Amino acid sequence: MSSILNRLEGLVAKIWAYTLGRFIFVKPLGYGDFTVEAATMNFVRQRTTIPIPRVLGAIRYRGRRYAFMTRVAGKEIDYWEWKTYSDEIKESIISQLKDYISQLRSIGPPPQSPPLICNILGGPILDHRLCVGGPYGPYRDEEQMNLQLRQGFTVDEFAEIANGPKDLTEYIRECHNIRHPIVLTHNDIAMRNIMIDGDRVTGLIDWECAGWLPAHWEYIKAHWTEVDRDEWVGELHKFIPPFDKENKADQMVGWSRSWGPRLGL
Repeated sequence: MSSILNRLEGLVAKIWAYTLGRFIFVKPLGYGDFTVEAATMNFVRQRTTIPIPRVLGAIRYRGRRYAFMTRVAGKEIDYWEWKTYSDEIKESIISQLKDYISQLRSIGPPPQSPPLICNILGGPILDHRLCVGGPYGPYRDEEQMNLQLRQGFTVDEFAEIANGPKDLTEYIRECHNIRHPIVLTHNDIAMRNIMIDGDRVTGLIDWECAGWLPAHWEYIKAHWTEVDRDEWVGELHKFIPPFDKENKADQMVGWSRSWGPRLGL
C-alpha cells in the first residue's frame, strides 16, 4: 500500500511541476513563525520596489507546514558562476542590491520609543548568530543584544573564559559600547536568497530572519553567512553599508560558537 501511495505522490509532484508549480512555489516551514515572515514580506512589498514573492497562504500536511507563494523568475546566485561573471554583470547586480538595502533602511525605525530590536510584529528575532534553537528576544536595546552575543557574560568575564589577550578584550569592549541606529534588516543576505536572471535581480527571498536590528548587523551577518566565499564577501561593502570594525569584533567574539538563550527574557 505504501509503495502505491509513494508512486501516486511522485505522479502528483510531476503534474504539479509542469502545471501550477511553474507559477507557485511551495516552501516547507521549519520552527519559525510563518505569520511573521508573511507579515514582513507584505510590509516590505507595500513600501519598496524590492522584488518579493507574494504570499498566497499556508497549510499543514502530514504533520508538516507548507507556505504557498508566487514563484520568482531566475535562479539563486551560484558562487562558482559568480566568479565567471563579467564586471558589467556583477556591477549591475550589486547596484540593484545596494538600492534594495537602501530602500529597507529608508523605511525608518519601529514605532516603539526607544525602538526594540525585534521582528516586524514586535516579537522575537530568528537569528542563529544570536541564538540557536529558535527565535529569541526581543531585545530592549543593543546593549542587551551584545550581552546575548557574549552568552550573558560581561566583556571581562567573556575575555577570561576565552583566554584572549588584553587588547582583544578592549577591542570588543569598545565595539560593544557603540550604539547604532535601528533599521529594517533582511538579516540573511546570502547568495542562496538572491534570485537573478542574467544581470537582473528578480527576487530577494527568505524573510524569516528579518526585523528591526542595529545598522551594522546586516553587514556582520552577510560575512558570517558566507564566511568561506572570499570573492563574494569582498563585494559586500559595495551594497551593504560597511562596518569593518564591528565585524572584526564579532569575529573575535567567536564565529565558531553558537549561543543558546541565557538572558532569561
